[in-house]
Amino acid sequence: MRSASRQHITGLTKAARQLEGRVHQVLDSSNCFTRSSATNAALQQEAVSSKLVYAVSGAPQHDRQSHPETAKRVPAILAALERTGVTSSAHGDKLRLLQQPRTATMEEITAVHDLEYIQQLKDTAENNSPTVVADFDDPDGFTYMTSTSFDDALKASGGALALVDAVVHASKQRSTTGEVAAGYSIARPPGHHATANQSMGFCLLNNVAIAARYAQQHHGLKKVMILDWDVHHGNGTNDLFYDDDSVLMIDMHEDGVWPGSGLLNETGTGRGQGHTINIPMPIGSGDAAARLAFDKIIQPAAIRFQPNIILISAGYDAHWRDPLEKLNFYSSTYHFLTRRVKQLSNKLCGGRLVMLMEGGYSLQGLSESVSESFLALLGEPSHHQPDTDVVEPMDAVWKRIAEIRKLHGLEQGTR
Repeated sequence: MRSASRQHITGLTKAARQLEGRVHQVLDSSNCFTRSSATNAALQQEAVSSKLVYAVSGAPQHDRQSHPETAKRVPAILAALERTGVTSSAHGDKLRLLQQPRTATMEEITAVHDLEYIQQLKDTAENNSPTVVADFDDPDGFTYMTSTSFDDALKASGGALALVDAVVHASKQRSTTGEVAAGYSIARPPGHHATANQSMGFCLLNNVAIAARYAQQHHGLKKVMILDWDVHHGNGTNDLFYDDDSVLMIDMHEDGVWPGSGLLNETGTGRGQGHTINIPMPIGSGDAAARLAFDKIIQPAAIRFQPNIILISAGYDAHWRDPLEKLNFYSSTYHFLTRRVKQLSNKLCGGRLVMLMEGGYSLQGLSESVSESFLALLGEPSHHQPDTDVVEPMDAVWKRIAEIRKLHGLEQGTR
């Protein structure tokens, strides 16, 4: 497995404690950890009457020529939302934009990442950028940093936390319709490959892991479900919660591709045994396979776990147009997945659902698919029909689904 050794971050090491004062001083002097309490309070109140609250952090200067994780991704999504009519002006109170996403604080990121690693990221951005920091020989692209990358990563994490705040507030207040706003973060760089002390897979800070710990520590939401449907296994998130029974990690990804983790028999360790569910999809799997996996694995596992909040690592690189791997989801597949996970959140955890963008490197596939997720969260029908002929390996898919159900006790009549 191309990742750091699995560890549960329960506190600071002795060495990290010695470094803490110096890092606090350096980071505070840069004024990179700020939050707009007035803005966030207003957003939380607005979320009570909304169906969807979203944040945008495009990181335009975090960019590298000809790299798949390009600054063009966010503008392409915003243009697609405009074309689709998914705008605040068109939807009024149903759709709210967080105008100034805050940056994550020191306390929030050290709940997941080592202090030495944070210092390294900041020093690299300030003194050694632009540069490659990981995946030097990866044919799909290396992990890079520019002078703004550290601050951009903090904004991506902070926006996710502001959305957690808004969704939790809305769930406590409840709107007159009884619906609770979901949150969606259109932000980069992505995060699910980042471990406690290592950048990889275009990721610097693990946004979904930071959001999970924040939900637990600041809102008392003890049980967090993370669903990752990026085409690549979310190894960083997996490692951070591998021995933790307070987090259910379900990861649906393509079998046998980078980073090589996410195997069927990787199910957790210690107290976390059985709380990691990997769904490695056979090459060529598409819409039918995704629907089957949701019905037969994701939904029953979620019902058994009974989460207090659901977080999604929403990658869109399983789309058939994506250049990196070989799954065949349609744009409308993401409407299905989003609609069903929102229904689950309504049933299980008071509607508390926050989605964080991960991968997706076909600008058309990515922008269409994010639009489909927005439409689903707004309660509107899909705007895209299947646009290519896909023959899925359904015999292999059914076999894989059966193996996972048996392994995790999800068969009819079992626990």
